[in-house]
Amino acid sequence: PLLGNHAEPIVFLAAPIFVVVPHPMLLVALQTAAMASLPFTAWRITQCLGLDRLSALLLSLATLLAPATGCVALHEFHPEALAAPFLLLLIEARMFRRLGRYWLWFVAVLACKENLALLLIGFSAVHALMDWNRAAARAWQISWNLLPLGLALLWVGLYAKILGPALNGGNVDYLELYSHLGKSGSEIVRNFFLEPSRALHALERALLNGNLLWALLLPFLGLPLLRPRWMLIASPILFQHLLSWRSSEWSISFHYAAPLLPLFWIATAEALSRFRSRGQLVAVLVLIGCGIGQFWGGPFWGLQRDVTSARAMWWSREWKAKMLAQIPAEASVTAGLPYLSHLATRDRLISLHHILKGLKTLSRKEFKPESPTDVVLVDYADGATFSAQSGYYHPAMKTVDGLVVPASDALLYSYMQPLPWQQCSTNSMTVYSQGTQTPASPQSENPEPEQFINPSSRLQGLEMNSVKGSNALAFRLNWAFNDTRKDYSWMRLALSNEAHRYIVTKGLCGVGAGSAAYNEVWSVSLPPDLPPGSYRLTLLFWDNSLINWARVDPARPPALAGVELQVGGYEVTP
Repeated sequence: PLLGNHAEPIVFLAAPIFVVVPHPMLLVALQTAAMASLPFTAWRITQCLGLDRLSALLLSLATLLAPATGCVALHEFHPEALAAPFLLLLIEARMFRRLGRYWLWFVAVLACKENLALLLIGFSAVHALMDWNRAAARAWQISWNLLPLGLALLWVGLYAKILGPALNGGNVDYLELYSHLGKSGSEIVRNFFLEPSRALHALERALLNGNLLWALLLPFLGLPLLRPRWMLIASPILFQHLLSWRSSEWSISFHYAAPLLPLFWIATAEALSRFRSRGQLVAVLVLIGCGIGQFWGGPFWGLQRDVTSARAMWWSREWKAKMLAQIPAEASVTAGLPYLSHLATRDRLISLHHILKGLKTLSRKEFKPESPTDVVLVDYADGATFSAQSGYYHPAMKTVDGLVVPASDALLYSYMQPLPWQQCSTNSMTVYSQGTQTPASPQSENPEPEQFINPSSRLQGLEMNSVKGSNALAFRLNWAFNDTRKDYSWMRLALSNEAHRYIVTKGLCGVGAGSAAYNEVWSVSLPPDLPPGSYRLTLLFWDNSLINWARVDPARPPALAGVELQVGGYEVTP
């Protein structure tokens, strides 16, 4: 559904390499190599600006130490990230008056993302004004400014009038990001003059609650402000993000700073070239500012968390890889965001967030999925997909246009019905495969009392067994559901004693059920660093969409929100 979401033809340059190395991490490797080229280009630029060797070295290293660089490089793969090195190469080519290279990097930046054409329009227009009185102005203006300006304008028109509508077909409505400024493009423009308070309020919110501008400006000691030319060139992209209601666009933690970073850096370098005798001291302070920025807004704390939790992450990777290996190579798959790259070479791959949202991306129009894929892979502990903050997972709601959107849990259930599904679950991950549904186990001679989990669901039988020789548990749950389900419960296992509490998420109960009676088998693999001792085992059931939306601690859902079942004890051995 996202074809035409962006226009990023630069990725096609990776296709020949992908033939040799057909792995999604190739894109991450190319992005990393491109970002690593920044200090080398910066060094050549500083030489052209006449900086001394020490100042040039420190300022070149600042391109890597700037908090924006690490955030852009670490936040997945985005073609927009390539704009950072390409823009710096574009600036270098202009400074050294190499027209062929200038056009090469101009087209490369243009191909990174459609909105970068706005930046290049500003780039060409500003330099056209600066070169107005240049000797041999006509030939220079045409080659360096007017023709590039025309190409950028042509690309904007091509995307807006042909590529976007033809390929995207209204699946993504980016104008919705600015709905607080007006209902249409013309109304938004008109309101800038008639109701400027709307735009000012949006800017105030972004500047007070976000750090995109501050994390770019403060590490460079505010020096970019001394070179307003570059701030003017950066303004179309900067204001595009700051005026949006989407908070991720105000944050340095994502990839949106990529095209802004080289502009803020070159402005800093030009300002530094004016300091002369104090240039070395200022360069040292800039590098220190970038170092401090790693702790404020930069990726340092996230990297620290990854290092300290490395053992748990490797353990998690081990059992998740086994689950992924169960999916046939030729099967079509629906999966959550963290698993799309692992399945990226499939012919048909659907992102689960479309199903859970129920609306087209950045739109108020209903999203109607096609028939379900062969396999549905769900990780119910995936915070990138199952959280209110992600914007995809929600309770039942009504849009401002009056459209009633069912809860995300109900949308997932509807997507998978009425087909039968085989289910394999380990910890938070479940692989649902189309096929003959596992029959429910027969009732024992001395059945436990039935437990009503919610008005639509009854737990008729529960068995728990420990796996000898390992810290693992196996659960068998026999369910009975109403013919028309309206309530959907989540389940977690809590292991607790006086000193520790450990939570294992199972997720939705019976989402793959195609009949009234349904059998679920759930395997729990306990982490190797779980402290040994005797633990009480409790099953927790509740409506997760309401709990999640209310931002209640998922590890300790309030008792009144669901049902607690004591299922015995377990001894964790050293």
